[in-house]
Amino acid sequence: MCLVGFLALLIFSLLLLLRTDLTRTDETIDASRKVIADIAVDAVNHTRLDPDALQTQLGFLRGRFSVDSIELDLRDGRRVISGNSAGPFDEVIRLTGVGTLKLRFNAAAHTDAKRSFWLISGISIAAISLGVMLLLLYLPRITRPIEQMLGDARELGERTGDQEETAYLIETFRNSINTLKAQEGELKRLHDREKSRADELERVTAALTRSLTSGLIAIDANGRIVDINAAGRDILGIAHEEPLSGRELRDVVKLPAFANSLQTAFEQQSAMTRVEIDDEAVTIGLTTVPLRNESGAFLGFLALFTDLTPIRSLEMRVQEMTTLAQLGEISAGIAHEFRSSLSTILGYMKLARRGAVDDVAEGRLQSAEKEASLLLQAIERLLAFARPVQLNAERVDLRGLIDEQIQQLHDIAPDVAFEVNGPIVAIQGDRVLLSRAVENLLRNAVDAIRQ
Repeated sequence: MCLVGFLALLIFSLLLLLRTDLTRTDETIDASRKVIADIAVDAVNHTRLDPDALQTQLGFLRGRFSVDSIELDLRDGRRVISGNSAGPFDEVIRLTGVGTLKLRFNAAAHTDAKRSFWLISGISIAAISLGVMLLLLYLPRITRPIEQMLGDARELGERTGDQEETAYLIETFRNSINTLKAQEGELKRLHDREKSRADELERVTAALTRSLTSGLIAIDANGRIVDINAAGRDILGIAHEEPLSGRELRDVVKLPAFANSLQTAFEQQSAMTRVEIDDEAVTIGLTTVPLRNESGAFLGFLALFTDLTPIRSLEMRVQEMTTLAQLGEISAGIAHEFRSSLSTILGYMKLARRGAVDDVAEGRLQSAEKEASLLLQAIERLLAFARPVQLNAERVDLRGLIDEQIQQLHDIAPDVAFEVNGPIVAIQGDRVLLSRAVENLLRNAVDAIRQ
């Protein structure tokens, strides 16, 4: 309201000044016209009393002082007029020595001054009315925040009885700013501490990811790759320097079955545990874990995978070795039965040779006994192969060992000539196993020569 009163006083003062200025303008115009009228009276008094001379003088005065019309009424009843006497004029009348002089000035000067006064007055009154209306309309909006600030300030602290509202408000908010600065420092300290912890956690996570011997793929909620660790890149054949963040799964993973399994896990948002995937001669074990926030919203998932191809190859080899071991046990059992039977047959042959037999039967018995002995030696070798090998190391003369084996082969290969060249060499080894090895070599050589 004080502001409204101030505006009203200001407008009233302005109107008063304008009115004073209008009065002064009117007085100045009237004064100047009176002076012109006095000059015109003096000029007419000094002009001879002749209509033409007077007409000329009046025309001169009109042109010099911008008078619209001058009329001179002579004492003898004649009238001399110069200019147009019709229209709105301000008239100044003077008595001269020859008659009455009427000077008519254009009234536009007074009219324009009054029009300007009323126009400015109207604008001023309209402005103050609009200002008062706007002030009454927006004053609550202006004062409401201040009142709210004062209310907030009262919640922060009470003011003293003689303290002005402005000072109280400034002091309260200064204290609030100081408190906020202190809290800002505390928040910055907490932020730095949490950032340090986050950086440390990021380093630990990166180290853990690098240390994983299994592959790890992180997928976001849009199905795009976040990262793949080094082991995963090696398994999938992806270069370590190739950027992967933000790319689609199928654009990066070139194994179709593995990519389809990952895409299915993402679309179903489901967990997969130790699922084996055969893909292009590669076997991959896959485990997926969906990630969700506290409200259950899906954030993405993690996929942990391992190349099981070497393990499957090893399992196949172990299975083959198990089969071979079982076959060896069966073969050893069969060989044991054969050895028992052959020993019995050899015993009967030796008994038969002790009896009275002719030369033909003796030769046949010797040939059969020799073949049975050879078969028995083969069975003995088979049984020795099936048994675990135990080395009995001793000093062995290789030259003498070879000569012994050659001497034994003369009976079964009399048509083959053996020739041994080289120095005498003695080594540390198992005599029995070396004898078997040399015997096998010589038998293979004999068979090759005969073929």
